[in-house]
Amino acid sequence: MCPGADIEKAMTKDRFSSGAAPLGSARLDWRDGVPCSADFGDVYFSARDGLGETRHVFLDGIGGPDVWAARPRFTVGELGFGTGLNVLGLWDAWRRTAAPDARLHVVSVEGFPLEPGDLAQAHATFPELGPLAADLRASYPRRVPGFHRLRLDGGRVALTLLFGPVAEMLEKLTARVDAWFLDGFAPRRNPDMWTDTVFRQIARLSAPAARVATFSAAGHVRRGLAAAGFAMEKRPGFAGKLECLAGRFDGAPVADGSLPWYAPPAPLKPGATVAVIGGGIAGRAAARTLAQEGFRPTVFDAGEPSAQPERVLVSPRLAGPDDAYGRFMAQAFVQADAQRELPPAAGALHLPSEAETPRLVDFAARLGWDGSLAQPVDAAAASDIAGVRTPRGGMWYPAARFVAPPATMAAELRAARVDSLAAVDQGWRLGLGDGTSEIFEALVLAAGPWSARLMPGGLPGLRANRGQLCYLPATAGSRQLRLPVSFGGHVTPLTGVGGDALHVLGSSYRRWNLDASGDGWRGLDPGDLGSALDGLAAVFPDMAAAWRSAPLRGWAGLRATTADHLPFVGPVADVAAYEDAYAGLHHGRRGDWPTASYRHNAYVLTGLGSRGYQTAFLGAEMLASAMAGAPGPVDREVATALHPARMLIRHLRRPPAQRGSG
Repeated sequence: MCPGADIEKAMTKDRFSSGAAPLGSARLDWRDGVPCSADFGDVYFSARDGLGETRHVFLDGIGGPDVWAARPRFTVGELGFGTGLNVLGLWDAWRRTAAPDARLHVVSVEGFPLEPGDLAQAHATFPELGPLAADLRASYPRRVPGFHRLRLDGGRVALTLLFGPVAEMLEKLTARVDAWFLDGFAPRRNPDMWTDTVFRQIARLSAPAARVATFSAAGHVRRGLAAAGFAMEKRPGFAGKLECLAGRFDGAPVADGSLPWYAPPAPLKPGATVAVIGGGIAGRAAARTLAQEGFRPTVFDAGEPSAQPERVLVSPRLAGPDDAYGRFMAQAFVQADAQRELPPAAGALHLPSEAETPRLVDFAARLGWDGSLAQPVDAAAASDIAGVRTPRGGMWYPAARFVAPPATMAAELRAARVDSLAAVDQGWRLGLGDGTSEIFEALVLAAGPWSARLMPGGLPGLRANRGQLCYLPATAGSRQLRLPVSFGGHVTPLTGVGGDALHVLGSSYRRWNLDASGDGWRGLDPGDLGSALDGLAAVFPDMAAAWRSAPLRGWAGLRATTADHLPFVGPVADVAAYEDAYAGLHHGRRGDWPTASYRHNAYVLTGLGSRGYQTAFLGAEMLASAMAGAPGPVDREVATALHPARMLIRHLRRPPAQRGSG
């Protein structure tokens, strides 16, 4: 290992726990319509007037609505989501007083998430919040530990729920919070919510002059917040409680140990025009989320009919939660599963090797997935689910889908080819295929492997891979197949592709050199069909034998991939500036390094490989948050693992004599 590789490990060591912390189960007692925690012996809101308590303690405590009135973007952090009443009260007040083009982000931590039915019962107490509460419940996530990004109010409100222990979740968060609601159960009943470690994390995440409000007036809470940099004062309490606390962050900014070469870029101004190059799932998901975030995206797509397959398999790829890859892929599937425009799930079956199944079961358990997401099945159960005999058991994924690509775009679409990009004072000039040009304030590259060709300086580490799907006719045996089955490749039930009812068998994966081989990837390859049938023969030999003489029909496309199988999401590095600033990384020296230099207002969402319809939705949320300076929707280690400059940094860690290899 090169010496420079130790730097990043030293700076991130022990920051993140392995796997997901188990979620507590919220056991409730109901007292006159008010939920009370059976474990902590405390109520979720005031029995006298829960919404009045929220407005007095928290909204008035931070100075709302004046505190957000002139702010196009405002971020609130909350400890203790509970029934969501504080979020609903904030959302109601904000939408009535904020500018129509303003955006609200809320980050809320909860270690004991309530069930949807309990939320509905609690929300029934506040009919004036009924439409907002219904929207919240419709978006409420699965009970899975970790980060969950919800879009409410047509996208204007972004709620990031962090399910897990408070100190751990705050440690993983990236945000600049303008106001805090501290609403855990009372300190004497739930001391873990009120520790000095938590207060230091609140300070780390606070913007200058951030406000804080809490129902608690306990002395150690006031002293702990003061020690963390907050100027605190007592306020009258609510409903018979004598006092509560409010304050402002006057402390110095707290360093979070972020690596300088992955430092966040300056936020893009609200309402900026953004050119999104590429009309595939990455570009469409990016455009929708950017519009929700208040930007003005325009998608440029040459409009090639074969650019997208007619059907896509959206199924989990389970990997170890100790690794950023495993956590990202798991969260991305849950995020994709929550997309309202997707049809209902029909499930998929995965048949790994017999030795691999126990590892997948372990991964699912440590990710906190229940049987609604993943279930181990033996050969008999797998055969019953599939409708055909399977040679072994595996994993049943009830939430998987085989669907037409969703139409996620909410932006102007321009059927035009982009031939060139040039940085200008106003942003970026796009040279179009018809000889005209247009200028946008910002740029998102989502054109698959062609993204690297367009960006001056390139995108180090981005590769092209050719993939082929084969369309096959029904046979007596294949007609019985009820759902997609994966086994290294995958085969689907009869579905409408190519104008007929056909099976889809896929998919190949082969490196492609765009410079040397050009457009040769477009033609169908009989060898890829033969290889796919060889893989199928290991699980369904009769089907494979029947299809050996089938005509060659299908779809071929190019995927953008990376060596570590993770997408590129975020700002585009200025390659020359990186090479100059970080030339000494291979020496392994530590000390002060200059902050990352990026191409001004240039971003990328690509490298999704064959999992684009699983990863694009979460990737788009990450992208929009980076562009807006909003709270991150993934943990910090995952965000670093997807940073577009990571391959360049790995290259610079090598001694110069070794940089030509790989």
